[in-house]
This record gives sequence, C-alpha cells and structure tokens, in this order.
Amino acid sequence: MPRRHDLELFLKQVEIFRHLNAKERQRLASLSHEKTYAKGEAIFHEGRPSDSVWLTVEGRVHLIHHQPQGRVQASCVMTPGETFCCLPALDRGSYPATAVAATPSRVLQIPSQLFHELMQKSPTLLQETLCVFGNRLRQVETKACLVHDPVERRIAQTLLALHKKFGDSIPLTRQEIAELAGTTVETAIRTISRFQQEGWVRSSRGKIHLLKPDILTQLFPF
Repeated sequence: MPRRHDLELFLKQVEIFRHLNAKERQRLASLSHEKTYAKGEAIFHEGRPSDSVWLTVEGRVHLIHHQPQGRVQASCVMTPGETFCCLPALDRGSYPATAVAATPSRVLQIPSQLFHELMQKSPTLLQETLCVFGNRLRQVETKACLVHDPVERRIAQTLLALHKKFGDSIPLTRQEIAELAGTTVETAIRTISRFQQEGWVRSSRGKIHLLKPDILTQLFPF
C-alpha cells in the first residue's frame, strides 16, 4: 500500500479530483481505504446497497451484469485513474452492476458520505462527477441502440471504443470482448478471426492489436 503522500499525488492526477485543494485531497486520502483484489474477485455486487465511490488505482475492473443461462454482459472497463459507479453517489441508490477485478487490481474505496461532503464544498467536483456519469450513460445508451445490430458491427465498435482507452494494443481476451459486445465467445472468435484475415487486427494470447482502426471506423461507424 503506498504512503498517504503518494496517494495524494495520485488523486491530484485523477480528473474529477484535480480541482480539490491540498487540504481536501489530504482528507480524501486519509479517510479512504485502499483494497487489493485478485483476478476474478468481486468488489461489490449488483443490487446491494451502496456505501462507497470507487477509484481504480492499479489493474483493470469490469462492471458486469449476470444474464439468464449464465451469460455475462459487461458494460464498462475501468482503468487506473477512473472512478466507477458514480450513479449511487448521486442518488444514494444500490449498485447498478457487479464490479469484478479483471486483473489483479488495487482500488480506492471512498465513503459515500465523504464524497457527498466534498461535492457540496466543490461545485467543480460536482460538475466533473455529473460529466463522468453523463459520459457513461451515453455509452450505455449507445450500446443499447446497437443490441439488434449485426454482431460484426457490435464487435468492431467494441474494439474501436477500447482503442480510445488502450491504443492499438487492447489487453482483453476474446471472451472479454464477447461480454462487452453482448455475444458468445464462439461468435467473437469467428468474427475476430475474420477481421484478422482481412488484415484489420492481429490476435495474440490475451491481446488484440488493431492494425487498421481507420478501416474499421469507415466500415462500422458509430
């Protein structure tokens, strides 16, 4: 676990906390709790009462929903510096998804009451939080509109969205791509293999490399 000073420096680089003053960041660092999770371990479960806002410090966290017949639908991928489950911070409702560590991860658990106090003192933090929530909501609505689109389009747009986050080398498995695109892993494997044959991507163990994202953008625009 890093020293509190290191945590304060990390918080200073996080977009929604960058406008807090030094005293507010010190309080945030001292009253929050850093936790470590193994790959596949749940951080919290969908429908449970929320008591915290979460921040990825290291690793990768996926927000998922369990569907009938055991299928998993992933809605978001959270990387270092990204907060997740902002909605309960605003309406004090339950967690809207299950958060799972997709890799060994460290996260910061920020008490909801503390987060509310900081939002009341900092209109900028409130505005940043609303922007984060608005962007996530837009992503969810976009995915909902694509649910009846051909699977090739859904997978291509999933890859393009991840390209914005990770660059040309996307560190997700085909199983994880399938969960984000709302399809089976078998279908994801076939589709990505076809993209590879076309020379648009290259698949390796645990990674997908986008070779021609501009072509995917032209063929499967958002």
